[in-house]
Parts: sequence; C-alpha cells; structure tokens
Amino acid sequence: MRKQRDIFGLPLLFWGLWLALLILWMGRFVISFMSMYLVKDLHVDAGVAGTIVSMYGFGGIFGCLFGGSLSDRFGRQAMIIGGEIGAAAMLVILSFISDPLTMGAMLLVYGAISSIPTPAIAAYIADVVPPRAQKRAYTLQTWAVNFGFAIGPIIANQLVKVSYTLMFYAEAVILAVATAMLIAFFHEARRLRGSGGAGAGRAAGAMVTAGESVAPDVAAKPDAVAIAGTAVTSGTAVTSGVTDAAVPPDGAATSDAATPPVRPVSMMANYRRALADWPFMSMVLLMFAYTIAYFQLTSGLPIALTQLGMGSDQYSVLLTINGGLLCLLQIPALAVFNRMSNTRVLVLGMLMTAVGYAFQIGASTWIGFALAAVLWTLGELGTFPIAATTVASLSPADARGTYQGLYNLVWSLSNGAAPLVGGWIIGGFGSRVLWVACTVMFLLVALGLWATRGMRERAAARNLLDIAV
Repeated sequence: MRKQRDIFGLPLLFWGLWLALLILWMGRFVISFMSMYLVKDLHVDAGVAGTIVSMYGFGGIFGCLFGGSLSDRFGRQAMIIGGEIGAAAMLVILSFISDPLTMGAMLLVYGAISSIPTPAIAAYIADVVPPRAQKRAYTLQTWAVNFGFAIGPIIANQLVKVSYTLMFYAEAVILAVATAMLIAFFHEARRLRGSGGAGAGRAAGAMVTAGESVAPDVAAKPDAVAIAGTAVTSGTAVTSGVTDAAVPPDGAATSDAATPPVRPVSMMANYRRALADWPFMSMVLLMFAYTIAYFQLTSGLPIALTQLGMGSDQYSVLLTINGGLLCLLQIPALAVFNRMSNTRVLVLGMLMTAVGYAFQIGASTWIGFALAAVLWTLGELGTFPIAATTVASLSPADARGTYQGLYNLVWSLSNGAAPLVGGWIIGGFGSRVLWVACTVMFLLVALGLWATRGMRERAAARNLLDIAV
C-alpha cells in the first residue's frame, strides 16, 4: 500500500476540502445581511424582522439532526452535495419573495437544507487526516472560515449598493461553483481508492464541504491526553480524538473508518447514547446559552446600528474587523492556548467577550462599536475552536456524526433564537438592554464551564482510552 502524498504535512484529500471551504465561506453573507434587508428594503418592523430571520436557525435544527445521523448510516457525500445544491436553489427562490410570511416559511426550508452538510463536514476531517496532523488541519480550516467571513461582507456590501436581490444570486453562484469542485474532489477520492492510495478509501466513504456553521476538532486537555497517550487538537470542524496507537507507523490514516461497518449503524442507539452523555450534553447546553448571546452580532447588532443611523457600510466593516483579526491571530494564538487547559481558555474567552459586549452598552458611534468588536473578537479567538476541541474529545468514533449533529444543533437553535430574542428585546426595551443581557449571559456561562470542568476532563480521558483499545 503506497503512502498518500502530503502537502505541508497534510493529505491532498484535506486540501480539496480546504479550498472548497474557503470559497464557500467567502459567499456566506445573505443571512448576515438578512435582517438589514428586511428592515431597509422590505420595510419590516425590527421585531418582526428578527422573527423572520429566526426561521433560518429553526430550520437548521432538522438539518443538523438528520444530517449527522444519516452521515453515520449512509456516508458523507450524498448529505454534502445534496445540501449544497439544495441551498443554492433556495437562495434563488428567496430572491423573488417580498411577503414577510412567505419569507419566514422559505427561510425555515433554506435553514434545514443548508445545515444538512454541517455534521458530515465535522466528521470528514477525522476520516482523512491522521491524528498527529489534525491540529494543523483544523487550524487551517478555522483560518479558511475566518478569511471567508472577513472577505464576504465586503463583497456583500458592494452587491447591496446595487441591489439586495443581487446578493442572493451571488451566493447561489458561489455555492454552485464550490459544489462542482467538491463533486470533482470526491470523484478523485474514489479514483485514489481504486488505485490503492493510503487513506483514500476513508475519503470516499466520508465526505466534505462547508456548511453554515462549521465546528473545530481537537483532543482532550493535557491531563486527559497524558492518560490516552496522544493529543488531537484545534480547528473548525469537530471530530473525536484518537491515539497514535490507532494509526499506522507512517502516520497515514487507515481506511477502516471509511469502509461500511459490518453492523449497520443504529441511528436511534446513537441518539440515546449522546443524550445520556451528561458531560457532552452539559457542554452543549452551555454553548447554546453562549451562542444565543454571541449571535446578536448578526441579528441584534445590524438592527441597533440601523436605529443609530448607520448602514451596511459600517456593519460590513465591523464583520471584516472580526474576520480579519481572527485570520491574523488564530495560528499564533494556538501556541498560547496549548499551554493552558481547555476550560481556562474557554472561561477567559467568555470573560473577554463579556467585556466586549459591555462596551456596546454605552456605544453610540461607530468607533465605539469597532472597539467592542475588537474585544469580542479576542474572546471568540479561543472560545470557538477550544469548545469544539472539547466536544471532539467526547465524541465516539462510531457515533461521530450523531454527536456532531447534536452539537451543531446548538448553532442552528441559536441562529433561530438569537434574532427572535434580539428583535424582541430591542423592539420592547432598546438595544442597551440587549447588550446588558448578553454580558450577564457570558458571565453565567463562564461560571458554568468552570463548575463542570471535572466531569468533562474525566469523560474525555475515558473516551480516548476506549478509542486506543
């Protein structure tokens, strides 16, 4: 069996994903501008706009639940390709809708379809990248997402100056191009499997793409890693850690994970297993509370800026500051995070985010919001990848898609709840009350993460030992 060719220590199968992910996230801008579109172009009330946008997140609940479990049962490729093609078609349909009620219904469908690929993405990297190289792989994946998020708002801002409708078509075209790349990529993966390339069989059975919300993979805390004998770390697509004992001496990924299991995967058994896993579910619940507050940057923030007389120019620059800083600091910050426990990084990230949102309480100028954006971006720097790292260490290999589906459910629920909560609070009490509530939420989540750290560490250590055996 020949060794798979690597570039910068990572297999070619990873780089196919990375390039598609970069392109996809450069086109992820419609939902970020949706509330502004509804308020300014369709003249919808701020509270109603938040309710409409929330339908996208609620739709994602179905996509994450079924996308994750179905990828465990039937493989990744159908979920990914079908989800991306369906999302592109839905964007074209949305461009023709002007009725608020119809828009809400279609956003529900769009959210469900576009979220189907997300859990499969999270599982794919673990299928094709050897454990010792996963830290680098997930860091590069995070960078690609952040770079796309920094560039996307700039593109969208120029498009909406011509027409808000144009941004729907532009994102649909980008999705279609990236999906065509993925189809070619999967075809090449099957060809490599046929030629006997190491690790290629794993890619053919798995599947990759970039969904609306991608989540990192990494191993457990240092103490858990010491017990299991290895570390698998950070990035933007969650997976479960495995030890060096599970990989061949050359470090190439084995093809066992890609080949269909002898016994069919029981979707219901995997759901019961995940829901009964309290260390995992406590992390899910805490991250749900965090994301409801944090996602006000794409739901409550544009409405607050609009009420202060600011528009898409100022908002898009704030998003670009967020993505740009993450691109600059993500890789250097890993050296710092590796010397700290996961819980410490998460708690510090929550506290920094709380400070950033607290700055928005008194902000009335763009400069004030820009300073706040710098602060909450620094909080996000460690929170997103390390939270996903923690979840990855709790995810069993044979239920990876299901665990990732439930974790990504957090993002879908938050995408639905955040606009609803934000629009209601702003409409009834004003934006300052919203920023106060968010600040308090971050502080409570930080306290919860610290209080539950012990059981997560013990569970992660046990899971890594089980995988090693």
